[in-house]
Amino acid sequence: MNKKKKNNKKLSAFLWIVFLVIFTICSASAWYIWRLVREIQPSNKKDTQGIRKDYKINWSGRINVLLLGCDSRDGMYLGIRSDTIILANIDLKEKIVRIMSIPRDTRVYVPDYDTYDKMNSTINPDYFSDGGIALTLRTVEHLTKVPVKLYALMDFTAFEEVVNIVGGVRLHVEKDMYYYDPTDGTLINLKEGDQELDGDKSLQYVRFRWDNQGDFARDSEGKIYGRISRQMHFMQALARKVSENRSILRVNSIVNAIAKRFETNMDTSEMLKLAILFKDLDPDTQLKVIAFPGYADFVNGISYVVVEEEELESLIQQEFLGLSSTTEIEVPEQSEEDQ
Repeated sequence: MNKKKKNNKKLSAFLWIVFLVIFTICSASAWYIWRLVREIQPSNKKDTQGIRKDYKINWSGRINVLLLGCDSRDGMYLGIRSDTIILANIDLKEKIVRIMSIPRDTRVYVPDYDTYDKMNSTINPDYFSDGGIALTLRTVEHLTKVPVKLYALMDFTAFEEVVNIVGGVRLHVEKDMYYYDPTDGTLINLKEGDQELDGDKSLQYVRFRWDNQGDFARDSEGKIYGRISRQMHFMQALARKVSENRSILRVNSIVNAIAKRFETNMDTSEMLKLAILFKDLDPDTQLKVIAFPGYADFVNGISYVVVEEEELESLIQQEFLGLSSTTEIEVPEQSEEDQ
């Protein structure tokens, strides 16, 4: 296994953000939008469990898309974990994209199993008999009480290439970051300060979680720290950089880098329409990051991120549904085909 594969194989689910930003704001013309969606092959075979059923997009409303990442090692479909799971709420009328990262260690109720476990375990077919995208979607629906029928999955081998194509990202690294794993050669070595991060350094920044904050930490005022916070911070910086660099040559190179590494149960016409609607998205005003309401704790001796349920319900009502905090919402009904 070469060094690049070693550096990528444990990368958490982040490049979906790269795709979302690029897909919606970097297209220099309708021709490039079409080329992008034409190159992406929607994976109908992954929808055999009836994930969508008769679900159709309401183009004057909102849609929820679950964005997943996977281990990129050869021969591993979805790997055995999904390190980061992010729910994107896309307001098609107001043209606002809201994203909320659900920590991989979130303690969730797993439908059909009458048990609680970590969120990222639901994607593992070796852990749950029907583990995979369908079970993860049902679990997120139960957690958030909103319908989640669409998903997008991105492989991460193109991460460094995409960052290098846009010329790197200017970022403030908040502290020294060092980690070395002799078993697979993973090396993270960043110094504190303002700097230009190339693809390799960017990869190190969004992967780092070997400190007291780990993947997720939250203070008494609700501010998020840890790897999830860094990923959101980097995404916003990358979005600005991409929006400033929409040259045809860059768009063409980006399309080539990501098009073959994307999987979704949306069809080509839906992606094309979505891309056209959001092709001029301003990341500073139309891309909103929602902090996940939870806290790190131990339950029965196991480390979890425990959900602040009332706060999550309020956030979902206000941010994802556009309702008042007093409006009641219900868990979406599931037919036998969903189960």
